[in-house]
Amino acid sequence: MNLHLSQSRNEMGIAAAKAVENKIESLLKEKEYIRIIFAAAPSQSEMLNYLTSSKRIPWNRIIAFHMDEYIGLSKDSPALFSNFLKRHLFDLVPFHQVHLLDGEGDPDVEVKRYSKLLNEAPIDIVCLGIGENGHIAFNDPPVADFNDPLAVKKVVLEESCRQQQVNDGCFEILQDVPETALTLTIPVLIKGRFLYCVVPGTTKRNAVYQSLFGEISTSCPASILRYSENCDLFLDGDSNPFPIQKPEAETNITAYNVLNNQPVLLNTKSNTLVQLPLDFAVDQYVGEGLVDIQINGIKGVDFNTTLTKPEAILEASKYLLSKGVTTYYPTIVTNGFDTILELVETINKACKAYPLVNSCVAGLHIEGPFISSKPGAKGAHPEEFTRNPSVEFLDQLQEISLKPIALITLAPELEGSEEFIKTCTNRGIRVSIGHSLATGDDVQMAKEAGASLATHLGNGVPLQLQRHPNIIWELMAQEGIHASIIADGFHLPPSFLKVVFRAKGDECLLVSDATCFAGMAPGEYDSPIGGQVVLEESGRLSMKGAKGLLAGAGKDLLENIDYLLESKLLPLSQAWKKASVLPSKYMAAGKVSNKDWVVFKLGDNKVNIQKVFKDGDLVCDNTTTQK
Repeated sequence: MNLHLSQSRNEMGIAAAKAVENKIESLLKEKEYIRIIFAAAPSQSEMLNYLTSSKRIPWNRIIAFHMDEYIGLSKDSPALFSNFLKRHLFDLVPFHQVHLLDGEGDPDVEVKRYSKLLNEAPIDIVCLGIGENGHIAFNDPPVADFNDPLAVKKVVLEESCRQQQVNDGCFEILQDVPETALTLTIPVLIKGRFLYCVVPGTTKRNAVYQSLFGEISTSCPASILRYSENCDLFLDGDSNPFPIQKPEAETNITAYNVLNNQPVLLNTKSNTLVQLPLDFAVDQYVGEGLVDIQINGIKGVDFNTTLTKPEAILEASKYLLSKGVTTYYPTIVTNGFDTILELVETINKACKAYPLVNSCVAGLHIEGPFISSKPGAKGAHPEEFTRNPSVEFLDQLQEISLKPIALITLAPELEGSEEFIKTCTNRGIRVSIGHSLATGDDVQMAKEAGASLATHLGNGVPLQLQRHPNIIWELMAQEGIHASIIADGFHLPPSFLKVVFRAKGDECLLVSDATCFAGMAPGEYDSPIGGQVVLEESGRLSMKGAKGLLAGAGKDLLENIDYLLESKLLPLSQAWKKASVLPSKYMAAGKVSNKDWVVFKLGDNKVNIQKVFKDGDLVCDNTTTQK
């Protein structure tokens, strides 16, 4: 939903009319005729007045409907909505067709007739308002149904709805207002391609308030408009519900949308965004939660040692949430089959014991043991445990894992890879190429079998490669092969990052590949792989005595974003997108339902997390520690 605020009622009506006028022109470039539903109410008068004076609208290419009508009034009654629209619109411009609701005849017959007309083709534009009780059309709270199977229905009007007709000057007293009416149902209105909702006046302010900030339910039918991406809501100074009052302020956030720098109102409970006017004052950002699809551990918690306890994984999840990571895929690296199964079981226990862990862990990333054993390609993975892909072991993994085996990294040059990739793909498991010295033919085979990602592209390869061809070029050139990269300032130089961003675009995903040392204080530590390591103040993690040799990643995903901002390699919108929306869509095959949210401020090219919402609940509030 897009929100437009005007100072006066007339300004509001003109702004709405201009938006409708522009959309009519645009749609008529696509098709010969368009179909528009109009509301009949004094709230629409200013908009209708401007539209009828427009010289740009070819009315003879518009088919018109209206959305409700009283039952029982005579055809010459000025209170009939059809007569209101005749006076203000239908008789003033030459429509191609005008279809009027007939409230004088048999309601059941009229319901069938008008439903048939509506269902002949999609509705292009809906011009509507919001009632004092939150209704749209005559869908009052007692009769509103978001999943109504009907297109048109007969309804009994709520008393508050009837009183509004008196307040609007359409009737002198309540007793004169009919008790029944015909109305288009909510699904018909919401399915319109473009919705323009015009709501003036102080008497509508509470309904607008509930529509924007309240629960999305039939207790306020207009709240359903928040689910429409193509709904524009126009308010005047009297109906404007800002500023937000408590308790709604707890779940409604005003901030810049990090993806487009547009001020928005976010309802964290319903996961709905309302686009605010460009000049709306906000001082923070909001973005979807960060998603780390490759993380080996964090802040002293190692997902790859059998010594880790379930309660430690809970603490890791809490720490990641404080860094804006609301979803992660614990990454199990090359080891013996029995050890890998034991590590998976530990994660199972953590998910069973702690709902927060279960919510944050979306699945597992198995990075090995089906990787190359050759130096350079295997990286820090132990050579003795590398092996060819095994469907039998995959069966074991899937059988014991509480969470989906979501992603498997392998080297496609290994024997049996093609059938293994096909098996994974058929089971809904993403396959990534990594720790590999695959040829171009190997990469092509893997892609055709279903592989769709390159694991930490530019790493997990020997220090020296043939100039061309080589696996980096082959993976970079493949359309449809996404690339995950570690942008911590140490694993890849800026020039390489620039090339990947340009070559892969939205197929480039940020990962941390963090070890358990990320988030720890600088110092020397014992590593389960490779002995002693040194974590520097900068976040660089290297082998002790061999500073040039990295010992893994010492930064979390948020710090990768900070690096990209500090080095000016990406703007905030792109950096955040590559660490949140894009990995989420990739792992869910484009089908993302639930959203988590991170509210943050930006200072000195660093992201300062304010609040984190998970599944609609506030799970991290750093503002309390900043006061």
